[in-house]
Amino acid sequence: MLKARIEIPVSIDCNGCKDVPPVEKMIKLLPSSHVARLQVLSMNGQKAIQIKHQDEIKWVAGDIMHNLIFQMYDEGEREIHITPAVAEKIKASIFEEIVNWTPKINREQLMQGLLPDVKVPTSVKDVRYCLISYLDDHVSLESAFTVRFVCFIYIFSCRSTHLSCFNKLCFFLTDIIITDQYGNQVQTMTSACIGYLGVSGPGLDKSNLQITWQESTFTMRVKGIRFKPCVLGSKELCFAWREFSDFLRINLTAGSPAKLQIVDWPELEKPVAVINGRELLKPLVVQLCDQWGNPSPEPNVKVSLTKSSNLKIVPSNQQHKTDDNGRANLGVISIHAPRGEHTLQLRASYNKIALDCPIITLNVLPDPDKPIRLNVKYDKNASFPAGGTFPDFMVSVLSEDDNIIKNINPARISMKMWKGQGSGTRIPTDVTAFSCSKVKDDKEDGFFYFRDKVIPEKVGTYSIQFTFAMDKTNMLSSDQIIVEVVPNDPVRLLPDSLPATPAVSNVRAITSRTLVKDLCLHIMDEYNNHTGTDLVGRIIAKIKSPNEDDTEIPQFQGKISAIVFPFDRGSAQINLVLAENSPGRDSTEYILVFEPDLPGLKTPLEPYRLSFMFYNDFKKQQQMATLTRERDQLSQSIGVYRNWFDTTNQLVNEMKCQVKQAETRETHLKNELRKHQIELPQTNTLQYVDSLIKKKMLDQEGLMKQPRRTCTLPNYPKGNQDILGKIAHLAQIEDNEAAKVISWHLASDMDCVVTLTTEAARSIFDETQGRQQVLPLDSIYKKTLPDWNRPLPHLRNGKIYFTPVGNPVFARDLLTFPDNVEHCQTVFGMLLGDTIIIDNLDAANHYRKEVVKITHCPTLLTREGDRIRSNGKFGGLQNKAPPMDKLRGMVFGAPVPKLYSTFTGQIDLLQQYRAAVMKLDDVNKDLDLHLRSLNTPEMLKKKQELAEQEKNLMLIEQKLGMTPSDKVSESLLQPSIPDMPDTPIPPKRMRKESVKKLY
Repeated sequence: MLKARIEIPVSIDCNGCKDVPPVEKMIKLLPSSHVARLQVLSMNGQKAIQIKHQDEIKWVAGDIMHNLIFQMYDEGEREIHITPAVAEKIKASIFEEIVNWTPKINREQLMQGLLPDVKVPTSVKDVRYCLISYLDDHVSLESAFTVRFVCFIYIFSCRSTHLSCFNKLCFFLTDIIITDQYGNQVQTMTSACIGYLGVSGPGLDKSNLQITWQESTFTMRVKGIRFKPCVLGSKELCFAWREFSDFLRINLTAGSPAKLQIVDWPELEKPVAVINGRELLKPLVVQLCDQWGNPSPEPNVKVSLTKSSNLKIVPSNQQHKTDDNGRANLGVISIHAPRGEHTLQLRASYNKIALDCPIITLNVLPDPDKPIRLNVKYDKNASFPAGGTFPDFMVSVLSEDDNIIKNINPARISMKMWKGQGSGTRIPTDVTAFSCSKVKDDKEDGFFYFRDKVIPEKVGTYSIQFTFAMDKTNMLSSDQIIVEVVPNDPVRLLPDSLPATPAVSNVRAITSRTLVKDLCLHIMDEYNNHTGTDLVGRIIAKIKSPNEDDTEIPQFQGKISAIVFPFDRGSAQINLVLAENSPGRDSTEYILVFEPDLPGLKTPLEPYRLSFMFYNDFKKQQQMATLTRERDQLSQSIGVYRNWFDTTNQLVNEMKCQVKQAETRETHLKNELRKHQIELPQTNTLQYVDSLIKKKMLDQEGLMKQPRRTCTLPNYPKGNQDILGKIAHLAQIEDNEAAKVISWHLASDMDCVVTLTTEAARSIFDETQGRQQVLPLDSIYKKTLPDWNRPLPHLRNGKIYFTPVGNPVFARDLLTFPDNVEHCQTVFGMLLGDTIIIDNLDAANHYRKEVVKITHCPTLLTREGDRIRSNGKFGGLQNKAPPMDKLRGMVFGAPVPKLYSTFTGQIDLLQQYRAAVMKLDDVNKDLDLHLRSLNTPEMLKKKQELAEQEKNLMLIEQKLGMTPSDKVSESLLQPSIPDMPDTPIPPKRMRKESVKKLY
């Protein structure tokens, strides 16, 4: 292209004609006036910037490029003026990535050299390609350029490779990107920008937060995002850079299971107190958690319990699996172990990795209500004479903590005795049972006395054992007590067996003159037990006549009137023979008298007497001896009959007395039921009573199921009789408003455990490492405690000083104590003092204003929850009770409704009446049966036999020359009981007497 005028020398010659000289000329070349160059410019004020062909223009994203012009030049670099004809040959086109378009060109602007405006793209994907072309017959020209955006910082954004993280530490990388307003990343950032980046969010832990610059991506990377322990779920993080900010919402979820935690359980740092044989206070529910303690919902993870060998749990150890929430419920476990500390270890694994599982330390306390042995106290140095009374036995039931169990029904304690020595704790079947005596003093609660129990009448070895019926099948027995029953004091001289009445004569034959042969006399006690084995003396035998005026007395062999026999080791051997031709009246009764002469005996014994018949004729003696034997047999049989009929008559009298008592009891109970507005029908009484009892029990059960205010504060286990419990459980208050304000007033003391002794309080203090409040009652100065019978302050010396409003009452008078009333009065007397409950604050202020005129005014609590302290201060949050639900269960429970006690009394009366009616029916049946048995043919036959035997006895005594007597001599009766079939059972007292005779 020729841009300027030039001159070119030209030589013209003729090829092949050497002879023709060349012609030299100067040729002048001028630039063409046609369009040769197209130039695009951008005007910036007065300054023009040339845009070269294929240039890349960077412009503000989304902006519009104004003031674009073009110029055309010919070959001589002369600007060509744009005429309409030239303008027609100019085209301007803009190309995008997808489409191209040609804007409408204003010809007038084009003739002025102005190009249309170009809009800069807003996305990196969007590029503007601009083309300006000129086409005519001589040339085709074009100039093109590309427009790209340039980012200016408007906002920034953050992005993450994950949308969720685990609590405390987010395991993902968060990249911070600086963008313009169209979201295009700013590529001009440097590492210096990280100093302006801040991260914030609720619960964010910035201790491990790290921000680094990523040179390759021009981003800021945030690591170590950690949250403090908080609730899982959606969290929002704020990223701020200078004045710009963006928010990232993440879902905070639990990590993989790393440990096992117990749900809703007391602090595991200290041992959990549990009473042996009892259940734990709460079900054992465990939760899978990640390493930061967040619940991990991992199902089907096996959980098991391991324990020490001497610890037994019920139900037995089984494997459990977690549910969809990662929980496993091991249920309520009861603990059986010796006293002391034991451990339960939870075990679980996840992906063959053992999880961190808690260890439960159990402080097993002895069960104060579980009987384990009987403690029997008695005088071990006492002797046991036959027929006497045992020393008092004092029996108590001891629990596992070696304390006495109280409130035991005395009917469950019994004393059993049998002859011989038992083996082990087994009790024979043929035993005598005794019930305990009535308690003489209410303070002897827990002690059961067996007083005035009769010692068996026969000497020998006996076993005594006390039993406690724990339930219908289980019996707790004491150690067997072996006692030796010894003879009682000597009272009589008797042979081993009563001899028959001798009949002798004074003939020559010695056998006819023998009075007694080998008669062994012993010293006996009242119950015919041999005694006096340590006595030494003599027995003097004499013959006396029943008639004191009779001087003709038979003599012993050798014509002597008395014979002395030695007495040694409690017995004497006697042989007596009449003298031949001994004096004496024929067919006369004489008496052998054996007088004991024992110097070592303080009280002289009555002599033993034996009647005998004396005859002068041998033949008559033989006849009379036969009659004597018949007399003895009849006397014995008559005595047995008379004893039997006496027993029968006594039985009838006692049965009639029982009927009378049962009728009186039934009438009394019926009158008591009428006082409770309970009328009974005349017929079908028992059926009506049964239905009424059932109805009352249902009403009572429904009453107990009604919602009632209870104290949810866990009570301290009563592993010791000296532990009364926490103050919140010692009292109950019926009125809701009073319960709220008194519970709030004593809020700091409700958790305190009250003990009887300082030793028990110290034990609790040590077991809880000083974390448990304790109050020993033996450390309270009781002289300053208020008198529970003291009148209100406005009442002095029986005089009312002013009329109060608001129903004032001592707070202590609103308390009821289920147990340990005396001790509880001491506790609450000290805690509440003379605190008064009144309706509202106005009434309280009025009451205090009047009381202080005459005496000191105690603290006033209102039923609306206000408090006026004893110094007069009131108002403020510290003197206003919160609502009941804000007390978190630390509130005194409500007592059982009074109607419940009414139902209990009615049910008890109805049950007593039912038992009385059945008892009356039974004793009437027994009496009727016995009266009918007295008129049976067998009983009439026995009466007839007795009459015949008495008649025969009278005839024999007449023949013997003896004075007939209506009373049979006791010396002729043998201590035996005849076989009487079909006889009724004797009453209780008579049965005891019969049993005593068997020993």
